[in-house]
Amino acid sequence: MIIDDTNYEIGNKAMASVLLLYYHLLREGGITNDQTVYIDHNDFDGFSLLNLEIEESQKADLDEELIKVGAIIYLICDLNDMITEYKDDYLKQPITINVLEALKGIEKDLIPEVTEMISLVSISESELNYAKYNDILQRIYTKYVHGFLANKLAGKP
Repeated sequence: MIIDDTNYEIGNKAMASVLLLYYHLLREGGITNDQTVYIDHNDFDGFSLLNLEIEESQKADLDEELIKVGAIIYLICDLNDMITEYKDDYLKQPITINVLEALKGIEKDLIPEVTEMISLVSISESELNYAKYNDILQRIYTKYVHGFLANKLAGKP
């Protein structure tokens, strides 16, 4: 998806949605369960925003990296919902399949931990190391959600 002068409101709504998601993640202290329910799916589609491009004319007002990382976090939240709700057969759920496929195609430097997480959760459900999985979730939360807001509060870019 390309954001330009004709559809910049999509970028505005996406940034607002990411910040709302981050608020709920911060309030709960991490990636827990059902955190994407607060996001209007008409305003924010994590799948289509993964490959977002913002044209130069909109870069002063829209943060491409925030939206892309937020889309990844959003999909990780959906994946976590599937894992916690369907422990014995989360890999058979259509949402799980779609999220894993989408996450395989992301820019790896945005959230490098995603590669480790995909490898971990793609094995048999009975073999999932929940302690390691939860550690990865917490690292992602700490670095990309908490870290983003801490940097903004400290006046860092």
